[in-house]
Amino acid sequence: MSLAQVLSTYLTLQIFIILSFAILRGTKYLLQRFQVKPSSRIELKLHYSVLTAIILMTLVHPLLPKKQFFNPPAKVWSAQSIKTFTNEYTAPDKGGYLSIPNASGKSSILQADSVSLALAVLALCIFAFSFRRIWQDITVLRNIRKRSFLTKKIKRVSIFINDEISVPFSYWLPGNTDVVVPSALLSKPLDYKMAIAHELQHHRHHDTQWVYVLWALRIVCTPNPFIHIWSRWISEIQEFACDEALVDQGKVESHPYARCLVEVAQTAIDQKYVPACATGLMFLTESNLLHRRIEKMFSASKINKRRSISWITGGLIVALMTATAFASQGLVQDRRVSMADAKKMQTKAAVNSDFPVVVNDLVLKQLNRYIGTPEGREYMKNALQRLENHRSLVEGKLKEYQVPFEILALPIIESGYQNLSETDSNTPGRAAGLWQFIPSTAKNFGMRVDNQVDDRLNVDIETDAAMRYLKAEQLVFKDWHLSVMSYNMGAKHLQRGIDKTGSRNAWTLIRNGFENDKDYLPKLMAAILIMNNPESVQ
Repeated sequence: MSLAQVLSTYLTLQIFIILSFAILRGTKYLLQRFQVKPSSRIELKLHYSVLTAIILMTLVHPLLPKKQFFNPPAKVWSAQSIKTFTNEYTAPDKGGYLSIPNASGKSSILQADSVSLALAVLALCIFAFSFRRIWQDITVLRNIRKRSFLTKKIKRVSIFINDEISVPFSYWLPGNTDVVVPSALLSKPLDYKMAIAHELQHHRHHDTQWVYVLWALRIVCTPNPFIHIWSRWISEIQEFACDEALVDQGKVESHPYARCLVEVAQTAIDQKYVPACATGLMFLTESNLLHRRIEKMFSASKINKRRSISWITGGLIVALMTATAFASQGLVQDRRVSMADAKKMQTKAAVNSDFPVVVNDLVLKQLNRYIGTPEGREYMKNALQRLENHRSLVEGKLKEYQVPFEILALPIIESGYQNLSETDSNTPGRAAGLWQFIPSTAKNFGMRVDNQVDDRLNVDIETDAAMRYLKAEQLVFKDWHLSVMSYNMGAKHLQRGIDKTGSRNAWTLIRNGFENDKDYLPKLMAAILIMNNPESVQ
C-alpha cells in the first residue's frame, strides 16, 4: 500500500473507534435517562460485534473505490512545486511529497520517504515495547502454570490450583484454556465453586480471546484515548455479563456470590502482578464498580433482555461506518498518476481519435507535472476554463483544415489559453498569442506584426495561421507527431534529427535529444489526456 493509503486507512480506523464509542455511549446515556437496564450479555455481544465490524471495515477500506467527497486535507505530490519539478520528481511508485495543513492555514510539505521512515520507526518502537509486555505476561502465565497443580478438566478447560496467587483468573493461550484458583479457596468449597463458575463463564463469552483484540487495538491506536476508555468499559461489561449469566442460570445464589465478590475485592489489593492478557475476579474491584455489580445483580428481574435496541444501535454504527469508509478515502489522497491511471485516461482519450495518443514514461512524468503538483493542477484547471471561451472558434478551424481534434490542447501548453502579448509571455523569442508565434514565423504565415498591429493577438487570425502551419508540416512529414515537433523546433532542425538518427519516430528523436522545448510532445500528450479527463485535476 502507498503512504496515502496507509495514512488514510489509519485515520479511518481512528474515526471508526471514535464514532462507535460515541454512539454506544450515547445509547447508554439515553437508556439510563429512560431507566432502561439492558442485558449485559446482549450489551457485550453488541460491543464485540461492533469491534468485529471495525476490524473488517478497516481491512476492506483500501479496496473500496476511490471517490473524492471533499477536498482532502493531506495530499501526496510528485514534487513540492511545478518550478522545482525537474529536480524533485519521483516516480508514482516511489517517495513523493506529503502536504499537511498547519495552524496558519497553509500546508507544510514533507518528503514522503521521511514520513514513511518516521512512521515505521514509531511503529517499531511501539511494537517492541508492547511485544516485551505481552511476552512478559505470557512468560508469567506459563511459570504460574508450571508451579500449579492440575485438579480437573472441564471439557477443554484445565482447572489449576496455585499457592502463590491471591485471587482467581482465567486466560487463553494457543493450546491452553485455563482457570487458576488460589489454594486458599480450597477451605471454602462454596467460594471455590463460584470462582470456577465465574472464570468458566469468561471462557464461554470468549473474553479471554477478545482481550488480545483489545490489546492489539490499544497498541495500533495508542494516541487515541477513546480506545483505552472503551477497552476499560468492555472489561467492566465482561464482569457484569458473567455475574448476570451465573445468577440467571441459577449457578450461584446472589447473596453468597455478592459476599464472595467483596472478599475477593479485599484480597485483590495484595495481588502483586496482573497479567494484561488474563481476565477474572482479580480485575475492576474499585468500590464504585463493585457497588454497581452487586446492585445490578439484585435488580436482575428489571433487566430488559430485548435485542431490538442492540440491533438498532449496531445497524446505525455499521451504516455510519460504511458511509465513513467511502468518504474517508479522500482523507489523504495521492495526487500522483500511476501508469495504470494514465492507461485508463488514454483509453478515454483515444476514442474516435485521428491523433495517436501515446502513454509512456515521458508522458507519465509530464502528467505528474500537471496533476501531481499544486501549481500544475491550478494551471490546468484555469487553462481548461479559458479553453471554453475559445472552443467554438478553434474547433471550427480544426474542422475547416481537417486537423485532429487533439490539437485543441496545443495552446494549453503554449499559453494556458491566455492571449499573451510579448511583454506578458515568458517564452523566449518574443512569442505572443494563444499559439505563441514568434514574429518571423507569424509573418511567414501572413500575419502583420509591427508597432501598430499585432495579428498574433487576434485569436481568429492566429488560429487560422496555426492550422495552416500544422497542416503544412503534416503534409511534409506525413506524421502528426512530427508535425507538432516541427511546429515547436522548425522543419530544418527536425529534418537534421531524422537524418542523424535515421528514424522518423518522434519518440526516438526525443530520447536522442532532438528537441527545442524539452518534453514538448510529452507535455502535449499529457494536456490531451487531461483535456479528455478534466476530473483528473478537480
